[in-house]
Amino acid sequence: MIKKTFWLVLLLLISREGQTQGLTYSYDSLNLRVSRTVQLEDGTTDTVSCSRYYHFIWFDETNETAKNINKILYTDLSDQDIQSVAELQQIFKNDFNDWKEEWMAQFSAEDTAPIDFSFGLNWYEEIFIGVSQQTQSTLCTFQSVDGFYGGAHPIGNSQYHVFSLPEVVRIKQWSSLFNNADTMAIIKMAEEIFRKEKGLKPSVKLDEAGYWFNENRFHLTDNFGLDDQGLFFLFNAYEVASYAEGPIYISIPYNRIRKYLKKPL
Repeated sequence: MIKKTFWLVLLLLISREGQTQGLTYSYDSLNLRVSRTVQLEDGTTDTVSCSRYYHFIWFDETNETAKNINKILYTDLSDQDIQSVAELQQIFKNDFNDWKEEWMAQFSAEDTAPIDFSFGLNWYEEIFIGVSQQTQSTLCTFQSVDGFYGGAHPIGNSQYHVFSLPEVVRIKQWSSLFNNADTMAIIKMAEEIFRKEKGLKPSVKLDEAGYWFNENRFHLTDNFGLDDQGLFFLFNAYEVASYAEGPIYISIPYNRIRKYLKKPL
């Protein structure tokens, strides 16, 4: 159920190549994998692997706005500005090699005894970096990671960044899109949508329904974004509910929030 929900959310967010504000972008991908053979307790062998798949975006650097977007998207990957897709791919390869060493550490000399199962030794990560929406005044990007690292189950996480254009300044708090007096109206709309989708009556307490909101009061996360339907918010797994609940996605249509916005999005 978690895996299905993660991919449904991701498919809603990946957009086609686009152009706005003189910006053009394209998607590329890179698939990296290393494997080794392990001996099992029953005398047989199995092949286990460590793999990472990147599906990422790159803005054609025809103006300063595009250059700034690329720099912001990948600033955490290198101490130097990345100038091309080829350089970005090399950074990804170097990052994978570091992660591979962590995986290989499981097979150290003092831990060479046969194992009873190999499932937990197959690590993977799938990383998607892309655009949720472009308009004349805003850009919404996302990074989604789905992976398994030998624990009890896979885990997925998605983060969104909304920027004002053309200056490429990140809008870090959803509330800054509205006047202070109107933020409670937005929270109320979101809670109504959330309760309707979860089948919760207004009288039902959130903790009794299995949700972990602070002080048992509904709130919104600053992990928010924009798409063609409206303004949306995403609580990742474990943020306000159990892993079994999966990510919680709340979307408020533009026609409901338009009158409250400080300026058009």
